[in-house]
Amino acid sequence: MRVAVIINPVSGRRRRRSSDATDRAELARLVLARVACESGVDPDIAIDVTRAPGHAAELARDHVARGIGLVVAWGGDGTVHEVAGPLIGSSTALAIVPSGSGDGLARGLGLPRRPEQALRLALTGPIGSMDTGRIGDRHFLNIAGVGFDAAVGAAFNQSARRGVGAYVRGALAGVWTYRPEAYRLVFDGVERAGRCFVIVFANGPQYGNGLCIAPDADPADGRLNLVLVADGSAWRQVWRARRLGVRRLARAEGVHRQLVETASVEGDRLVCHVDGETFETSGRLKVGVRPASLTIAGTG
Repeated sequence: MRVAVIINPVSGRRRRRSSDATDRAELARLVLARVACESGVDPDIAIDVTRAPGHAAELARDHVARGIGLVVAWGGDGTVHEVAGPLIGSSTALAIVPSGSGDGLARGLGLPRRPEQALRLALTGPIGSMDTGRIGDRHFLNIAGVGFDAAVGAAFNQSARRGVGAYVRGALAGVWTYRPEAYRLVFDGVERAGRCFVIVFANGPQYGNGLCIAPDADPADGRLNLVLVADGSAWRQVWRARRLGVRRLARAEGVHRQLVETASVEGDRLVCHVDGETFETSGRLKVGVRPASLTIAGTG
């Protein structure tokens, strides 16, 4: 088997590029060689370290073109998002070694947190498939959002602090100053217009670190979980947000949940994110799902 490992050396909390790159590359070689020896296979292993945003996608695109059978993304949700893009619709499988600040997709898929276990599972685990989503011309594997969660994500991406504590503190600080935009949302023939706090399209259950926005989301059911949170005061939003950690599927005033296959969001200002990677646009964005479009190792 031909295997490539793409390592983001600055994912997670430590942010020490040179030492993390060396340590992670050495561990990848050691574990994959050991697993190959135990299983009697002789894989062709390539290990790459990313140098800048966008580099992971370039490396993954090259590996797909060269017919690599398995690409392992070692990093957080942003790294996994980059690596997966060129793999969607191809015969190349994705595996994940989670090392980000939230790792929402990996946690939702139940993947191991320890790098040694995740690397071993990449070679020895079952092979399955999962859906991928699209919003506009961008793909997403886990969650896409418009509104408050994207605004929080943009601030979090600029912060030196990582982890769930920093994310929650940023969200609690932002809720008092955030002003919801007006949107026109269409899904399953239904139209809603007005100000919304957040519009979420979830392929997986959680943002990361156990903060679940769509606990029953199934990335292999051919649908997305729409979660629509209405406008309201800061105190009301804080009260609604408690369901990210407790009573996750209890009914809540101002929170609408529905399974959708297609939708569209329109507005004069759309602050959005795909798997935590933020962008801003305007006009109309189409949203959809591509069933079973990504082959993934270790979750079948």
